[in-house]
This record gives sequence, C-alpha cells and structure tokens, in this order.
Amino acid sequence: MTRLYWILPILLACVCAQAKSYRVLAEDNWPPFSYVENGRLQGVSVDLVRAALEIESSEVELLQVPYLRCLALTAIGKEPGCFNSAKNQELVEKYVFPDEHLFRSRGLIVTNLHVKKTKTIRTVRDLEGETVALPSGFPFGKEFDDNKKILKHFTANDMTSLKLVMTGRINYAAIDEMVLYYYLQKNPHFRGKISTLLELSNEPIYVHFSRSHPQSRELREKLDRGLRKLKASDDYARIMQRWLGKDIPLANFR
Repeated sequence: MTRLYWILPILLACVCAQAKSYRVLAEDNWPPFSYVENGRLQGVSVDLVRAALEIESSEVELLQVPYLRCLALTAIGKEPGCFNSAKNQELVEKYVFPDEHLFRSRGLIVTNLHVKKTKTIRTVRDLEGETVALPSGFPFGKEFDDNKKILKHFTANDMTSLKLVMTGRINYAAIDEMVLYYYLQKNPHFRGKISTLLELSNEPIYVHFSRSHPQSRELREKLDRGLRKLKASDDYARIMQRWLGKDIPLANFR
C-alpha cells in the first residue's frame, strides 16, 4: 500500500502533463493556404493553426475534407472547428468566429484577355447581368455577395473557375489573389491570358467553430491566445513568407 501512495501521484502528474488534443477540419483544395499535395495536408493556414495551438501546449489533428463538407460537419456539431472561412451574415448566424483571424484574403475579379467582352468592368455593379464563376460557400464581400443581378456560377474549387474562364465558357471568375498566383505558377499556359480587372474584397480569414460541439469554446479560446502570441513573434512572418514569398508585404495579410 505504501508503494501505491507513491506511484499514484506520479501517474496523475504524467496524465496532467500530457498536451490536450483537438481535431480541426481543414479544407483540402485552397492552395497555398490549405491543400493536399502528394497525400500530405499543407499550406499557410495549416502551419498557422498548428503553431498557435502548440504555443498553448495543445496538440491538433487536422482532418482534410472538401470545404462544403467542412462547413456541414461544423454546422451540425459533429466537429468543433473548420478553416478557411471569411465572415458574412449567413455564416455568422451558423458558426462562432474567434477574435483573431489567420490572415487577410484579397478577392479579385479576373478574366481571359483573349476573349472579347461586350462591356468594360470597372466596378462591382458593372458585373450585373454577367456570369461570374466562384467556389461554393466562400464570400467575396457584401457588395458582391448581396448583388442578385450578378449571375453567380458556383464551382467545386478555384481551378474549375479558372478553367471555365480559360475556355471562354464564362467570362469572369472571383478568386483570392494568392490562390491565383499559385495557379499561374503551376500552369504556365495561363500566363499572359488571365488578367485582373478589379479588387472585390479584403477579408479576414478564420477558423470558424461549431455552436454546439462541446470542445468549441475551449478550442476557440486557445486558438485566440495562441494566434495573438504568434502574431507578436517573428514566427508569424516566417510562416507567411515561407509560403507567399519574401517580396510579399506582410501588412497586406495581418
């Protein structure tokens, strides 16, 4: 019995010292922020979430899923959190957003220079009556999202949107600036054909959380604390520049 009294405190201390583990969903097809390549999940958001929770002595298991499934599983409370999400009124009503965003996304309208257009696009309102390809479930700012006169053609991902523009089936696509650069680098035949027409939005991107999952609040609070500490350190800049390049102004993403 004497030996047992010595052993129990040691065992309890070992259990308490173990980092708590959480599971977070990560979209699998939004490079360079969160995507799967050669069977491995990677990207800006992946590194930021891992680093922020590591600061809070927490382990995270990231489960790669399509973005629409990411939204659905957190909406029903099956999973506690999901990234990458921008805010709009519809999403705020379904999910809880933390105070700290991961980075900012600059949304653009792009077109194929080699396809003849019937009018010039200088403002969002100029897109009224035109068809614009964009990924399902991702907002591009209130002015664009709420305009019912813009004919929105929802696609599975940004690459599909760009292919529609490249083939001339659709004249315009809404896409994040860095996602566009990624695909231009990967697809040299896009270069000199895809051109930016206007900036749609500059939106903070978050991990959003379920309103009903039992771990959501605790995980959100840890992520907020970890991200604040990460942004105050040099590690945030190192992660961003590793993925986006040293020539990218970090002020655009904070």
